[in-house]
Amino acid sequence: MTSDRPTARNTPLAPIEDGLAAFAARDLESAHRVFERAHRRAPRDPRAMSWYGVTLVLVERNINLGLSLCDEALRGGPDPELLLNLARVHLALRQRERALRAIGRGLELWPDHPALLAARRSMGTRSMPILPFLARGNPLNRLLGRLRHRFERRGAPGALAPEALGSVPGPEAPPRS
Repeated sequence: MTSDRPTARNTPLAPIEDGLAAFAARDLESAHRVFERAHRRAPRDPRAMSWYGVTLVLVERNINLGLSLCDEALRGGPDPELLLNLARVHLALRQRERALRAIGRGLELWPDHPALLAARRSMGTRSMPILPFLARGNPLNRLLGRLRHRFERRGAPGALAPEALGSVPGPEAPPRS
């Protein structure tokens, strides 16, 4: 006789949790397959829609659909996880200012949210141009800025430039049972 109680494997959230574990382990292909399945099962679920959008951009390079899914997921109301996903997509597309806006929007609503705060910290802040009377894009400012950056990095051995995925923290892996 089988019980009618849902188990961890047959709840609607189980595929998303499996995808989050794969994403946290940087197994993007597996995460993409899991999120695609979850999105097909529940096409209106904002989490499934948003995570599927992220992996569409990162795995399939389907920018238009991925970005529109992340935007659509937020139409149901802001959520820190969905805003972080939008920031991940913008970072993958090298749109740093848009990523910062998404994180900033989240921090306005949830000023103490640890993942949003960590994402903001990891993105860093821009330094003032070396020669403030010249435009930031001026070749002299760019050259001097690169030199300053190299000099400052010497004090932090092993510091690497963040990647699109590493800049915004991924989800925590769910505990193994």
